Parts: sequence; structure tokens; C-alpha cells
Amino acid sequence: MDQDNPNPVNKILYLRIIDLNKCIGCGSCEAVCDFIHEGTPFIKLYRTDIGLDIPVSCLHCRKAPCIDVCPTGAMTRDKQGAVYVVESKCIGCMACLYACPFGIPELDKRTGVSIKCDLCRVLRNEGLEPACSAICPTNAIVYGLDKTVFDIVKKRVAEVFAKTKYETITKS
Repeated sequence: MDQDNPNPVNKILYLRIIDLNKCIGCGSCEAVCDFIHEGTPFIKLYRTDIGLDIPVSCLHCRKAPCIDVCPTGAMTRDKQGAVYVVESKCIGCMACLYACPFGIPELDKRTGVSIKCDLCRVLRNEGLEPACSAICPTNAIVYGLDKTVFDIVKKRVAEVFAKTKYETITKS
């Protein structure tokens, strides 16, 4: 268990969501992550079969399977709720990768330990937001206090429903 967070499930204070309705697939998030993490981006764009580029990154799950299966406690959560790897505890077994439903953790070939997005822990320790959300030109990546993020998401969903309803009424 991480000494920063004795009760990780109840300590998620901040969230990051990626609103695919607003994402334009520009790659800014991947580029800034690549820069911040010196050639290892933890948010990556994947081209879908229908030609859209979609960013994929760790969801920092409330009940994170990667934390549950880590035999050494290397996969843990910080005070703000982000899941991260304590590299000095990691033995490179990759149990976290196999447990993650999204296959997010990777094995760093140089160090032999698991690596993944930590929501720019160094930046957050300085009071800044993760680089991906700071750089996103369409505000598709939203980071903040959980209540604030949920309020933004609810408003965006309401806007999508309203637009759909309006288009249905005007086409009739």
C-alpha cells in the first residue's frame, strides 16, 4: 500500500476524461506527452478502421485491476487518485498488463520495469495539470476535481442530446 494514500479507492479526487466528441485527432496530446516523458508517450493515437485517430491512455480506474494484482505493491495510487508505478518496487512480471482490460502498462526495455501514464505526476506536484489536458486545442481532454469534471461531462452530454433533438425536429 502506498504511504501517500492508505485508502486508494476512496481517495480519487481528480479525474481526466477524453471526450471523443470534441477530439479532432490532432496528436497534440501524444506529442506533448512524448516530449515530457523523453520519447515515451503514455497517451497514443490509434487509427480506427473508420479512419478516425483516437487517443488512448490509462483511465486511472477507481478499482484498478493493475493495483490489485501487483505482487510487490509497485502499482499504486497517489494522493490525487492517479495510478502510478513505484519503479524501485517493480519486478517486471507484467501482471499489471495482463490484468488491465485496456493493456495499458508496458515493459520499459531499458529498465525492465512496468511504465504507464501517471497523469504527469511531476507537473501535478508543482500545481499544474497534466500536459495532455493543458495542450489540447479543443478541450477534449478534461482534468480536474471529480465533481467539476462530472459537471462538465453532464453539460456536454446535455448539449449532444439537445443538438440531436433539434436536428430531429427540424428534419421533420
